[in-house]
Amino acid sequence: MKKIIPVLMALVLAIACTAALAEEPAVQPAPDPDNYSGIWQCDRASIEIVWEEEGYRVLVRWGSSAWEETEWEYSCYYHEDDNTLVSMPFGMRTDLVYSEESELPAYTIVYEDGQATFSLDEEGHLIWTDEKENAGEGMLFEYIGEYVMEDVEAEG
Repeated sequence: MKKIIPVLMALVLAIACTAALAEEPAVQPAPDPDNYSGIWQCDRASIEIVWEEEGYRVLVRWGSSAWEETEWEYSCYYHEDDNTLVSMPFGMRTDLVYSEESELPAYTIVYEDGQATFSLDEEGHLIWTDEKENAGEGMLFEYIGEYVMEDVEAEG
């Protein structure tokens, strides 16, 4: 009896490990049609939206001068009921300052608790509703193209 219990425990453990390895990773497809992915532009601000496994990564870049830029980064989920992208409550705003002395910009993280919603109006413009500081008020972003990962890798 004492020898049967360890053998049974090993068997149960082996079955559990095999079942765990056999499961597919939890990767969800992007909504179909995906009306959000790509690059959007409004004056000196751009928004890059990319589908990543379970949601969207949204990066807003807004240049205030040739040497200064502000970035907002959000992790969003698709809200099917009203066709919007809704961020998780940990959006981050970072201020960047570039200089001739360094290839890397100096940066300051302003906050890490931002929230936003992204929606499309009747004409197909992207609307950024920044719930922390209302930074996107009155802006209408136009779709200018697909986000291509090779472009980013070539820059780096």
